[in-house]
Amino acid sequence: MTVKIDFSLCRRFGVVEQAIFRLVLNGLTDAKQISHLLWVFSDVVIANALRRLVNQQIIRVDIESRKLSLSDAVVAIIEMCVNTSYDLDMPDSLVEMMSDGHLLITDVNIKEAILAQLLPDIKLAFLAGSLDFSLCERGEMDEH
Repeated sequence: MTVKIDFSLCRRFGVVEQAIFRLVLNGLTDAKQISHLLWVFSDVVIANALRRLVNQQIIRVDIESRKLSLSDAVVAIIEMCVNTSYDLDMPDSLVEMMSDGHLLITDVNIKEAILAQLLPDIKLAFLAGSLDFSLCERGEMDEH
């Protein structure tokens, strides 16, 4: 079976962290703009969410320009996930666990192994607690 690897923030991150990450992932980098979009949350809640994302090395913040960006590690993972697919011999028990062609990986040891496979020369095990991975089955149409 040919699979692609995808990732998301793990479920231990809250709604605000998830929203900020998705906004930055989609190109919105201005901290003030993000704050205005998340107006329903207080500045303290948004600041704590940013602090947590920065401390976990998911995003970077440039204080002077008030710009947010993805960390170099996350950008490298994205590039590998987009550009690489893998041929796996998956046991039937795992194939049966797939939901709509996706298998969510939440075990820290397996996530560390995935990170080591994606970028073998870079130590990214520290991200295993912050990211969840999924194996996504690739069909013939996905290759074009």
